[in-house]
Amino acid sequence: MADKDENLKVRVANLIDAITYAVFIYTSRGLFERDKLIFTSQVAFLVLLMKKEINPTELDFLLRFPARPNCKSPVDFLNDLSWGGIKALADMDEFRNLDRDIEGSAKRWKKFVESECPEKEKFPQEWKNKSALQKLCMMRAFRPDRMTYATRNFVEEKLGSKYVEGRTMEFAKSWEESGIGTPIFFILSPGVDPLKDVEALGKKMGFTWDSGKFHNVSLGQGQEIVAEKALDMASEQGHWVVLQNIHLVAKWLATLDKKLEKYSEGSHEDYRVYISAEPAPTVEAHNIPQGILEASIKITNEPPTGMYANLHKALDNFDQDTLEMCARENEFKSILFNLCYFHAVVGERRKFGPQGWNRPYPFNVGDLTISCNVLFNYLEANTK
Repeated sequence: MADKDENLKVRVANLIDAITYAVFIYTSRGLFERDKLIFTSQVAFLVLLMKKEINPTELDFLLRFPARPNCKSPVDFLNDLSWGGIKALADMDEFRNLDRDIEGSAKRWKKFVESECPEKEKFPQEWKNKSALQKLCMMRAFRPDRMTYATRNFVEEKLGSKYVEGRTMEFAKSWEESGIGTPIFFILSPGVDPLKDVEALGKKMGFTWDSGKFHNVSLGQGQEIVAEKALDMASEQGHWVVLQNIHLVAKWLATLDKKLEKYSEGSHEDYRVYISAEPAPTVEAHNIPQGILEASIKITNEPPTGMYANLHKALDNFDQDTLEMCARENEFKSILFNLCYFHAVVGERRKFGPQGWNRPYPFNVGDLTISCNVLFNYLEANTK
C-alpha cells in the first residue's frame, strides 16, 4: 500500500516505490537464492538508468568487463586480467590516471586490495569520492571475488535495505493473493517442507483433514484419478486441494492444466489449489505446462543463506504465544534465542557438507521445534 500525500509529485513517487517493491517481491519469492541477487541488481540498474542517475558507459563496463588484452601487471597484488581492466577504465574521463595512481602509491593500494572486506573500506586518495557505480567498476577490476557483497551493498544504498535483507514472506500474505484461478506453486528444495505452512494456515481457517475440507494427494502410482475427484469436489464445495510432486506425472499434466482452467471461473469462492514440484535438473527436462506456471503464484522454499537470514528464519517459527507459554519466561526466551542462533549456525554450515560431522544432515525446522518443546518440558519440570 503506497503512502497517501496531498502533493501530486510525492504521491506519484510513493506509488512508483510501492509498485516497484510489489513486483520485486512477487518475482523474487519464486527465484532460488543463487538468482535473487542477479534479479535485484538488474532492478536497481534499470531504475537508476530510468532516473538518469548512472552512466550507461560505466554500467556497460561493469556488466561486460572489456579488459584490455596482453597487459602485464606492474604490481604484485593485481593479476594481468585485473590490470587489463584498470587500463580499460583509465581510458574513461572519470578514471583518468587510475593506473598511474596505483603504480605511484602501490603500498596504499596493496593494503586496500588485500584487505579482508575491501567493499567496506575507503578507497585511497581522491578515489573515495567517486560515485557508488564507479566504485563498483573499480572493485570489479580489483577484487571480483567480493562482487557479490559489493553489489548487495550497492543495491542497499540505492534502493534500500528491504531489497537485500533476504527475509522470507509469510505464507499467509502470499495466500491473500491466491484465488480460484490462481493456484500456489511450491518449488521444492531438500530439507524444506512447504506443506506445514499450508496445513497451519488451513487449521486456523477451518480447512482440515478432519473437517473433510482438506485434500492432500501425493501424485504417482495411479493417484491421478484421486486428484481429479478431489478437484471436482473442492471446486464445487469450496475445499483446499494439495497436489504434491506433479513432476512425477508428466503425461497427466495436460489434463491438470485443463482442470485448473475450467475451475478458474464459477467455482466456490473458498476453493484453492496448492501444487508442489521439484525443479527440473536441465532445460530439456521441463515438463510443467506453461498455463499452470503462468496462472500460479510461484514460491521457492529454500533454506536461507547467511547468518542474518538464517537467524530470522529460525525466529520466525515462533510466535508471541510460544514466547510466553513458559512459567519461567526470561530463562525460556534466552535459551530459545540461543537455540535459534545455534540452528542458524549449523544451517549455514550446510555449504561445507559433512565436514565436521559423521554424515550430512539438513537441520530442518522440525529439529528446532522439537528442541523448543524439550526446553519447555525441562524448565516446567525442574525447579532448579
